[in-house]
Amino acid sequence: MSDTGETIAAKIEAAVLPLLEQNGYELVLTEYVPRSRVLRLFIDRSGDENSVDLDDCTQVSRMVSDMLDGEGYSDLIDSRYTLEVSSPGLDRPLVKPMDFQRFVGRTAKVKTRVAKDGQRNFNGELVSADEQGIRLEVEGEPRTISYGEIRSARLVPDL
Repeated sequence: MSDTGETIAAKIEAAVLPLLEQNGYELVLTEYVPRSRVLRLFIDRSGDENSVDLDDCTQVSRMVSDMLDGEGYSDLIDSRYTLEVSSPGLDRPLVKPMDFQRFVGRTAKVKTRVAKDGQRNFNGELVSADEQGIRLEVEGEPRTISYGEIRSARLVPDL
């Protein structure tokens, strides 16, 4: 199969996004792991402070599975696959500029693609976010990171 896991995830995300949005859900992140053939969707409720529950995950799993099978998107995946639908959790992934903007003031853990000042892992308060990137305060030092430099980012749970 010529498509990478990221390409498959992007195609499936584009296909399921309208379905989820019209049913009141936000698609936080789509991942496809080719080696284990696992398709993961992290969902949240649109504009709602309540987190998703097991019933939401079950409903979305059925909707998405039916849509992928019915419209041939499951053919993108070589062989059988497992669909996992879950909430983003307390350590929610931050993916889109909107995600970072929504959680300004919270603590985030950010991994960059390339080292910045000899460092690739940053843990600090998300001070601001705009369309170009984010600003973290790490141990009293401001750090500006563009979205293109971010490999992954997650909230650090307030426990």
